[in-house]
Amino acid sequence: MAIIIFMFKIRTLKISDFSKVEPLFQNHPLFSYLNTNKFICIAQTIIPYNLRIIPSIHLAVEEEKILGFVILSSVSPSNNAWQIDDVYVQDEVRKHGIGEELVRYAISIYGGYGIEHFLVEVDSQNFPALSLFHQCGFRRYAKVHFYEKELRKEAIHELPLHESPTMGNDFIIRPQLNTDLNDIEKLELSIIPPDLRPALGRSKKHFKSKKDALVLIDKSRKLLIGWVQIDSIKDNDYLIEMLISPGWTHLYKQFLDTIINERLSPQTNSFKLTIKATDYNTDLSNILTESKFLPVEVKELLVRTVWQKAKEKSKQSANVGAPSIAPT
Repeated sequence: MAIIIFMFKIRTLKISDFSKVEPLFQNHPLFSYLNTNKFICIAQTIIPYNLRIIPSIHLAVEEEKILGFVILSSVSPSNNAWQIDDVYVQDEVRKHGIGEELVRYAISIYGGYGIEHFLVEVDSQNFPALSLFHQCGFRRYAKVHFYEKELRKEAIHELPLHESPTMGNDFIIRPQLNTDLNDIEKLELSIIPPDLRPALGRSKKHFKSKKDALVLIDKSRKLLIGWVQIDSIKDNDYLIEMLISPGWTHLYKQFLDTIINERLSPQTNSFKLTIKATDYNTDLSNILTESKFLPVEVKELLVRTVWQKAKEKSKQSANVGAPSIAPT
């Protein structure tokens, strides 16, 4: 049996690589942005890691052939957390350790910058990927469930009066503002279990990048108690992520119904809605089950923590009575 050995190196993306990576990125959501912002992408290599505004891409190359890539991005500068968005290896060169080398390279480089937590979401049925990340020291912190339901406008508008989705006069739903970012960051942390917050808490920068986000405000208390992000995946297909502060979780159903009725259904007669919920957000999961949303996918949320070595200051001892001498 012949043993194939690949001699490759890992480096950042260059302008000359775009024509080569295009076939690999065609179905990737990042490609359209990269293709229209090539110089911004290339400039990331000279920008300090904590100021980068788009994902960083590193390629595994053998001479001029691209074997694979790893994409990662910052999710929380304050928590020193980055997420591995994707690891890809060409079909013909898989099972030769290239994916593992790409992951270990990313951890080594960015861990050297001071990044402490690396996150990745992996389909619970993707056993090769789970094995890869476990070999690289990742451990499961949570499960991410995706619930799905087909909705028709006429069915939504036939709700009985006592099931009206409106939030009433005590609450308002409005677009997210920059002045909300501190409160949104605190809102998410209040939902995450304390021992998971250092790794899973996302920063104001992350929430600022969400362009179609809405917030739920308790008018009498002037408090931000809810947040929702609506992403249009394709025609008549939406993905929602939503959060409500502990103490107001009884509003999940009203909040969701209002979003469906006032933000989505007026745009189309029928659509598919997918909602993302972590396993520690049991209130949301229960509401989705009661509302006949069906679980369609489960992902493992894996985390690798890089422990930084404390730099010990060298202790200088001086002889009693001896004058101190400045170094020359």
